[in-house]
Amino acid sequence: MPDATTRSITVFGGGLAGLSAAQKFTAAGWDVTVLEIEPKVGGLASSWTRDGYTFDHGPHRLYSSLESLNDHFKEVLDGNWHYRDRLSRIYMQKRFFDYPLKASNVVKSLSPWLLFRSFADYAAVRVRNAVRPIPDDNFENWVIKRFGRTLYDLFFGMYTRKAWGIPCTEISADWASQRISLLSLWDTVKKTLFKPKNTPRTYVSRFLYPKTGGIGELGRGYERMILRDGGRIECNARVHKVNVEKGHITSVTYEQNGELKEHSSDLYLSTIPLTMLVPLIGNGPPPEVDRAINGLIHKGIICVYLKLDRPQLTPDHWVYIPEEHIAVHRISEFTNFSEDAAPEGKSMVCAEITSTPGDERWSMDDADLIKLAGANLVELGLLSKDEVLDGGFVKRVDYAYPIYDLTYRGHVRSVMDYLKTFDNMVSSGRQGLFRYGNMDHSIAMGHAVARRLLENSAIDHEEVAAGEEYFG
Repeated sequence: MPDATTRSITVFGGGLAGLSAAQKFTAAGWDVTVLEIEPKVGGLASSWTRDGYTFDHGPHRLYSSLESLNDHFKEVLDGNWHYRDRLSRIYMQKRFFDYPLKASNVVKSLSPWLLFRSFADYAAVRVRNAVRPIPDDNFENWVIKRFGRTLYDLFFGMYTRKAWGIPCTEISADWASQRISLLSLWDTVKKTLFKPKNTPRTYVSRFLYPKTGGIGELGRGYERMILRDGGRIECNARVHKVNVEKGHITSVTYEQNGELKEHSSDLYLSTIPLTMLVPLIGNGPPPEVDRAINGLIHKGIICVYLKLDRPQLTPDHWVYIPEEHIAVHRISEFTNFSEDAAPEGKSMVCAEITSTPGDERWSMDDADLIKLAGANLVELGLLSKDEVLDGGFVKRVDYAYPIYDLTYRGHVRSVMDYLKTFDNMVSSGRQGLFRYGNMDHSIAMGHAVARRLLENSAIDHEEVAAGEEYFG
């Protein structure tokens, strides 16, 4: 890795991990080039403005348990930020349930029979687990062990199965340990009754968000800092080939506006998807690594944007919709993040539908997807048909979520071991580590890589968002 003569780096991908690392390198005086495939930086945390509406790829919230990182976010946003008090709920059977679950809300909203079954199931699973422990070997077992079958079916299993399109017995328990804030039904009751101010798995109740411009202002802030300090950002630049000689990356060939270009540097940091990167290196990976790459699966998201003739649909930042006969699995409303996100008296909702590139829904016409999402929200009773204005549109995101199936860990390890055979390349970030972290994790990964290379630090970027802590 770096020695005293190392002074240049090329970053593949202009998402938050790549930008945050690039900013640190430019601040240190390095020669930095960022190659971004899209017309603008930001990756999944991009924003657009259209017809007076500002919108993101679904909901984004910015917060870290590290105060130094929160201060960094504010510096990058350069005063264009405010705090939002988070509200996220589940909408099911035409009722709202607080999420994370609150015992008082569950008691009030469930029928007496379902309530009895919930606590009876929980008691039964506690007894069963005491006699013969239930292994945490998949998502379904992890949740049933802690909440019982009834609450699992209602609040966890149905939504997860719908969102990822595979049985919950085929999903790693990692997904549950990082995405469910409560440790058990008893934990739910305790937190409702005693309202502890600070517990290890309490969800984020307040977060940062730009006052104007959407979450993409964060990427634009990094772009300004990188360019100010002498870095280069090449957009519309697709990595075409990573050229190798004896375990050393010699250059990258990229395509920009139909023209092939070649660029060299001392080091290379990739934050693009592993499944995209590895086949581009040299003459391709060995067979065992190729098999590992083929075993890593992403789920795509279709974001359907509906313009509404009303100032607000719900007060929530986002709402989970678990019922499986409804295509939409989550909605978010941008005026709840920033009042500046829509014309006065109007609102925009992003209705998300999980999909896989090439499947039936992915291939639907935009007009049909808009009709489907609108009809779903009307069926749910959230709005009336005449409140949906013309001018809705669709964006598809093909590398939205890494699927944590039961084999993903081994596949990721094989790929990362292979990449480490190249002496001047590092892969990091949400896409570069095949890790479903939050925005703060992506930025922390970028900072960790920069510190490791600039300061010869022992900090390991691969350990960011790798544990069983709740991601909020």
